Amino acid sequence: MASTRVDSVLHDLELLQSNFQKHDLFEIGFSDIRKDFESLKLSLQFLKTFLLCARKWSNNEIYVDLRAFLSTIDVTMCKNGRDIQSLCHRSKSSNIHMEGVVKSLKPVVSGFRGKIKSFKQQVIEAYTALSQSSRNWLSDDELVVFIDSILQNLADLLTGLYFESMEDYNNDLHAQSEALEEKLRFLKNFIGFVKLFGVDHRELEDLLIHIQFVALNAARLSYMCLFYREDEQVRNLELGSMIKELVHQKCNPVDHQVYDTYIKVLKNVRTSKTSTLLQTKNMDKHIVRDFNGSLISSLWELMCNTSFIDSMKDQMLIFYEGLRFLRSTLRELEEKTDELDETIAIVLSEAGIVICSLYVNKVVGDPPDCCDMLVNINCKIKLIKAQITGSSMIESVPSNQTFKGQEVHKTYRLKQSRGKIPISHEVVVGIEDEAEKVIDRLVRGSDNLQIFPIVGMPGLGKTTLAKKIFSDPRILSYFHIRHWCTVSQVYYKKALLFQILCDDGKHSKMNEELKILSEDDLLEKLYKSLKGNRYLVVFDDVWDIRVWNDLGYAFPNDRNGSRILFTSRFSNVASEVKIGREPHNLRILDDGESWELLQKKVFGEEACPRELSILGKEIAGNCKGLPLTVVIIAGILASVEYDDWCEVANSLTSTIVYDTDHCKNTLELSYIHLPDYLKPCLLYFGAFREDQEIQAKKLMSLWIAEGFVQNTEANSLEDLAEEYILDLISRNLVTIAKQRSMGGVKACKIHDLLHEFCKTKSKEENVLQVLHEYDELSTFNEPHTSKGCPFGQRLSILRSQSYFVQVYAVYCC
Repeated sequence: MASTRVDSVLHDLELLQSNFQKHDLFEIGFSDIRKDFESLKLSLQFLKTFLLCARKWSNNEIYVDLRAFLSTIDVTMCKNGRDIQSLCHRSKSSNIHMEGVVKSLKPVVSGFRGKIKSFKQQVIEAYTALSQSSRNWLSDDELVVFIDSILQNLADLLTGLYFESMEDYNNDLHAQSEALEEKLRFLKNFIGFVKLFGVDHRELEDLLIHIQFVALNAARLSYMCLFYREDEQVRNLELGSMIKELVHQKCNPVDHQVYDTYIKVLKNVRTSKTSTLLQTKNMDKHIVRDFNGSLISSLWELMCNTSFIDSMKDQMLIFYEGLRFLRSTLRELEEKTDELDETIAIVLSEAGIVICSLYVNKVVGDPPDCCDMLVNINCKIKLIKAQITGSSMIESVPSNQTFKGQEVHKTYRLKQSRGKIPISHEVVVGIEDEAEKVIDRLVRGSDNLQIFPIVGMPGLGKTTLAKKIFSDPRILSYFHIRHWCTVSQVYYKKALLFQILCDDGKHSKMNEELKILSEDDLLEKLYKSLKGNRYLVVFDDVWDIRVWNDLGYAFPNDRNGSRILFTSRFSNVASEVKIGREPHNLRILDDGESWELLQKKVFGEEACPRELSILGKEIAGNCKGLPLTVVIIAGILASVEYDDWCEVANSLTSTIVYDTDHCKNTLELSYIHLPDYLKPCLLYFGAFREDQEIQAKKLMSLWIAEGFVQNTEANSLEDLAEEYILDLISRNLVTIAKQRSMGGVKACKIHDLLHEFCKTKSKEENVLQVLHEYDELSTFNEPHTSKGCPFGQRLSILRSQSYFVQVYAVYCC
């Protein structure tokens, strides 16, 4: 079959690549066709996906043209496959000159890739025709294999195996592709879950036809994405919008026909006989766990992107925590849940019905039974909690009337989940009056261009205040253009210009054009984009006026009230510039505001138990009005037993110093309270640039590669790494820089004070050493410690040349 031949060709290409690497020719002789080589492999993977479904339809007399097309593909695979195989055999020989193999390979790869590209239109048309079939041609197992192949295609695109970097293509397309990936995973898990319960195939038919339709369209759209960079016609098709429509109209149960299909199957799960489950001692938990994970993602999407009445929001938060509890239960407590397997699975089927109803609810309004459904499912999850952890935990939940400190005993595992609920906005306390003052200065006064600095010590909330101002409705209506860039102590001129010009994330074509421009060209482009507009540009974390000297002439003074806003630790940052104005000195929080912020970070919307309020107020007062200190301490308090609050209070009191050292001592205290497995993960942030937004997937991969994530039978390494990130976020040590469209962390960052702490501490702990410039390498001759290597074999080099921003290297002892 053609798909088998594709596998054979891919295997030979991998062998070729391996043989070139062995001869040290992959980078030298092979570098000029590397892009075509990787593109060929990716094109073959996408073609294989097409063949997985097309061969099934080709057996039908209706699709005669499809059979002819598959024959053409088969001939192409045979001919070019023989050429690749021949070159592969030649590359294995020790007597052959590898340069000759490389030379012969170039036309083969180019011609093969061109031939596959010529199939593009026929593949797209075939997908379109097949998706219009009202018959279920693929069995449930074949459909799962097909979806897995599409998921792999999307993963290859999203992880950059084809695109050189995320900025090379439309950010909206990237976000919608991620959303599609999530929804396909949900549909795959849905099939596995309902099959586990032995739902009759006839009852599954409508669901499988629907999922087949979604999968075929997903395959078609992802296949079109393959040609996004090189085909202008494809780029003009608004692929992001097409994928979004598929996700929101055909995957989400907002359409009543889709809703009815999902509900029908889920109800059959609830009523079907489960004897097949009970024939074995242990149910296949990973199927239920995967479906549970998809429900969590769907609920998170609803919570992040939809407005509900307050009573429903409260129940949805409880529901979300309950689903996470069930996922942890299925992972960690297998020996205790065998008798609960069926109960948990049936509750999850009911949870699916609730979530489907919530999707419809956000479209048609507020059906009165939706809240009742949430309350009912939350009660059932609560009963499961009681069976697993003991009823005393449920009965001892504090209330304002009956709380007794000694009766509260929650496990650390459950305690740490607080704070992991998705939060769509940052908790802000005590800066409303500050924001009013700065906004008033920005929109009033001279028409000339002016610089307004916000000044204050580290950890005082300068960036938080600037963000609040930046998104205020009066600012949005007054200024035509707004830009934000983060400067930091070490910055790169071209990177700042690129950041300002691309901060809206919408101009994918422009991003590609900007990358090849010089600094002078970028300055001119910025000037032209601002000329004639009233603009506000925020420069966050400015250390000196050098950044304005470098970029200032890109900001025209059209006497229309344009403004520049600096945030800085230094009060004289704008005094050297003629257009600089008096700084706004940010005040500290008073004790009442500190206590309010602490409560919100620890308890969310819940009230603090009365017996803890006196101690809590004392702790808040010892934070000396620094918001960063408050949120870090809140992260500690949220992760320990209530009985341990006294210890935290004593530790905080004994280390109080009223300046930057106060925050540093608080960071040390927070570090001490971290579990050992999280400590190297936190310190690893020191390897990145200050204020850098770090892609979550990249960070997790690095942690796993470094061995920071400990393997367990119940959890995958990726799931554990994600839990590590969420744990650090819940402790207020890491912040979410970007959220994924379906919920979850897309990018994260840390405060610059914490970054400084990580660099210092990582050196002390032999985790990492950071050097700036190659000049420091000449003095890098410190003696080895008894551990064998002074910096845990990790060296991060930061260099300021425009063509080299950051290198991570391994220091071999």
